Order: sequence, then structure tokens, then C-alpha cells
Amino acid sequence: MLAVHFDKPGGPENLYLKEVAKPSPVESEVLLKVAASALNRADLLQRQGQYPPPPGASSILGLEASGHIAALGPACQGHWKIGDPVMVLLPGGGQAQYVTVPEGLLMPIPAGLTLSQAAAIPEAWLTAFQLLHLLGHVQAGDCVLIHAGSSGVGTAAIQLARMAGAIPLVTAGSQHKLQMAEKLGAAAGFNYKEEDFSKATLKFTKVQANAGGGFHKTDSAPLLHGEPTTSSAGFGQSLPRDCDPRGPC
Repeated sequence: MLAVHFDKPGGPENLYLKEVAKPSPVESEVLLKVAASALNRADLLQRQGQYPPPPGASSILGLEASGHIAALGPACQGHWKIGDPVMVLLPGGGQAQYVTVPEGLLMPIPAGLTLSQAAAIPEAWLTAFQLLHLLGHVQAGDCVLIHAGSSGVGTAAIQLARMAGAIPLVTAGSQHKLQMAEKLGAAAGFNYKEEDFSKATLKFTKVQANAGGGFHKTDSAPLLHGEPTTSSAGFGQSLPRDCDPRGPC
């Protein structure tokens, strides 16, 4: 099979397609015929030689993928069958024509998503969902401070927070990144390189309590010491006057 490969750490120019051995599923694994794989920060770091794959994991890039089940290994106990479309979370190996996957990491593709879209769900989107709902127990009306608002997890968290009826506030290191976050639904954004984002967050929160709104900037240290669990973002840019910070703009 073909897989994305590199012989030495470096830039994307070092990547090329290489013929490698097709993996075979062992006990409780399935063989996935890959339709699409997403690109994550860890892939870039691994390509640069800064992120070795976990022990026992494939050295091939790719932490998530989608495709169809091509074979079932011994002792598979689930309801999966050959030909089923799935999306998967991986320790590596997704950027190849085939990859073996523990049966427990298979997930059905949500209705309405293409295989290409589904390939980008398991890593960033499920991480964001876990943080917001399983750990944070986000509720409608909550203010949510999202660091690295233009990252993969950050951009997913902004949109998921909006879907939950919460108010997403972000930090980022440039005006361009804050503008990206605002387009995705951030109510406010703070450039942590230019201001104390914790103070800006608390200021935004107080403004919100008085039915105001704006795109600001903020440091979550006060939030870790019993202060209100809210936040804000910004680069001195206000939202449109008719934009409800609790809803889509």
C-alpha cells in the first residue's frame, strides 16, 4: 500500500508517497481502508522530529481518519461488519491507504457528514466536546474562555459552545487569529501578547452582566482563584450593535 513517508525531519518538502507493507489486524482490531485523514499539530511536530509516536504505534503520520472496514481481526465482538463506514481515532498511521484500528476506537459517522468531513472529527472536535460537556458541564448562558482560539480544538470549541447556547471568549496571539475566531462565533477575543487577558475577561463579564458586549482581550489566573468562570476577547474591536453575544452574529 501507499503511505505518506519522510526519511528525515524537516519541512513538508520531505514528505513523499512510499510503498509499505499493508498491516493485518490482530485480536480485537479491524483493518480500515482509508478514505480521508486529517492533519493535526502533532503530525507537524512529528514531521519536524519533535514528537515521536507512542511506543508500539505506527511511525506513519495521521491521528484520525475515515473510511470503510476492510477486514475484521480475531475476537472482534462489536456490531461492525465489512463495508461499514466509520471514523476513527488513531495513535498514528492514518495517512496511508490502510490502517489497523482497535475495535473500541471505531465510531459511526454522523448523518449528513461526508467521509472527508468525518475524518476531522475524532481528534479536535471530540476533544473540544469532552472539555466543554464532560469536564466543564457547559450550560446555556455560560461564558467560556477558550485559549488558543484559532487552533483546531479552539475553533471547534467556539462553535460547540455556540451550539450549547454559551458565550465563547478566546485568547490568541495576533489580530488575524482573533478575527478568525470572531467569524466562527467568538463574542470577544484577547491578544495575550498585548494585554492581561484575565482582566479583560472579567471586564467583559461585568459588561455582559449589564447587557453590553465587545471584542476585547484577557490571563485566566483570577478565574483559578474563585473569580467568575467567564471570559472575553479582543483587539479593541466591537461587535455589531445588533449582535447578541449569546447568539450567532
